[in-house]
Amino acid sequence: MAVLDENTKNEVTKRLEGLKAEVTLVYFDKKTEINEQIKQIFTELSELSPKIKLKVHELGSEEAKKHDVTDGPVVLFKSEHIKGDARYYGIPSGHEFATLLEIIRLAGGELKPNAEIKKFLDSTKGLKLEVFVTPQCPHCPASAYVALKFAMMSEKVKGYAYEAMEFRELAQKYQVMSVPKTVINEGKGEFVGGYPEDVAFLQIKKALES
Repeated sequence: MAVLDENTKNEVTKRLEGLKAEVTLVYFDKKTEINEQIKQIFTELSELSPKIKLKVHELGSEEAKKHDVTDGPVVLFKSEHIKGDARYYGIPSGHEFATLLEIIRLAGGELKPNAEIKKFLDSTKGLKLEVFVTPQCPHCPASAYVALKFAMMSEKVKGYAYEAMEFRELAQKYQVMSVPKTVINEGKGEFVGGYPEDVAFLQIKKALES
């Protein structure tokens, strides 16, 4: 059963028609109630553009071990423009569906890295950004977008977005009381709120330097 209606498909097709590079969505299955719906979203997206490819694997598979994937459902974004590790855990619905489309656009050739930010990211020993979001939150897309974009910009960065209600244990571990919340290097730093790229960068830089 289709998840996207015809109007949505038409709008998505328009937004994705300018993709210059092939984008592969590597999806790792987890047998949850919402899993089939998530997989269907990615299937339908792959049918709307010849530049989008979908690969589906099981958790525990050799591919999962290869990509160090231990939990799901999760999608990894792969293209010639992606340097680091960009992932989205859970269902990209509500406001987060727009984030998904923007990340695909970046991966497909729209990525224009800020030189100062890229230089800093490349100079780190390693940066892991874990962003907790919900589909209803209008401020969450900004934080998810920044984390995933920074992961695309540098091989030193892991950018993971989590649908907080689906990953309650991890959200509890980091004491996520409101979203969006960005956790830096597994708790070495954090900030709450959705900020534009330059402001989020200053928050991250401050946390790393302290």
